[in-house]
Amino acid sequence: MTGRKLLIGVLTYRNGAFIAGKTYLTRLALVAETYGCELVVYSPADICEEKNIVRGFAYDKKEKKWEAKKTRTPDIVYDRFSNMTPEIFKKYAAYRNKSRLVYLNSRFAHKWNAHQFFSGHSDIAPHLPETMRVQQGALGKLIRKYPVLYAKPVNGSGGKGIIRIQRKHEIFEMVGRDKTGCIIRNTIRSLPAAERYLLLWCQRQGRTFILQQGLDLALLPGFICDSRVLVQKNEVGQWIITGIVGKQSPQQLITSNLQSGGRAIPIKNLLTLRFSPEETESILQGIKQVSLLLPQHIESKFGSFIEFGIDIGIDTKGQIWIIEVNTKPNRELFRLAGLIETYKKAVEMPIRAAIHQISSPYL
Repeated sequence: MTGRKLLIGVLTYRNGAFIAGKTYLTRLALVAETYGCELVVYSPADICEEKNIVRGFAYDKKEKKWEAKKTRTPDIVYDRFSNMTPEIFKKYAAYRNKSRLVYLNSRFAHKWNAHQFFSGHSDIAPHLPETMRVQQGALGKLIRKYPVLYAKPVNGSGGKGIIRIQRKHEIFEMVGRDKTGCIIRNTIRSLPAAERYLLLWCQRQGRTFILQQGLDLALLPGFICDSRVLVQKNEVGQWIITGIVGKQSPQQLITSNLQSGGRAIPIKNLLTLRFSPEETESILQGIKQVSLLLPQHIESKFGSFIEFGIDIGIDTKGQIWIIEVNTKPNRELFRLAGLIETYKKAVEMPIRAAIHQISSPYL
């Protein structure tokens, strides 16, 4: 490969001219160019590994647009495919399972399997909300212990499909977002009826669901607050924390996702509204410690990765909870919180990791 530029492929969802995550990929392409690399974006339907051909898209800096490009298969692939629509995801998974290319990131488990895996580690288990698969009887069992529960699709993002179940005596208030993002509210007056509603909800979403202990994350009255920790490998393959940012839900909504109207704020600004400076520092140290443990455990089972977006909840008592681990994280949160240098670093790190991982001619 000596004498030619390192070609980094980005595997993502594409439908005609639509390329998922185009804003981030544009910034990534510009960073790749500064490191002397080329970047091609493609979907599973755009590549033929047997013939060493990709019919993808490359960013034209001069024209400031993405243009179709036929090229060879990439030297290394950054998997950013995140469309979880069952039919589309099935095709992606089939391609990824048979692909023989070199990948920066392996495939991780869905939420239920991830929970079971983490539960087996004594240093992680205390930070996990109690969780069950949604099935007959699960709601009745958990709602007796916790007045608030969340049902979540095992493969999902952006808060879509999540429903909150809140028990007030024998009344059950259901608030959620369906798979299209529309807000749904219902009040149900018996446990059997609530369980039927939940099972039907999951069936209509067309996905497997988990049922999870609700956490008191209202660090500000009326708002759900949590944090996103971005951990990435640096240019020598070591895990570092690139940044931590706070997230706040719109008032009275059930998740803090940006897609649901949430906003990003510097983490210290969020924590000091509830905790003393000393408590805030202790919580931040705990978040960092837990966040750096997770990649080690995951790689020991699932293979190599270069980054994780870890959603960490801090309840009103200062307890740290692991809400979700995302292998294809959004880094726009840092830009929206005004953390511009952190955002720039977050975009740059995957390119540096690719250069490190590939063979010595590019180092």
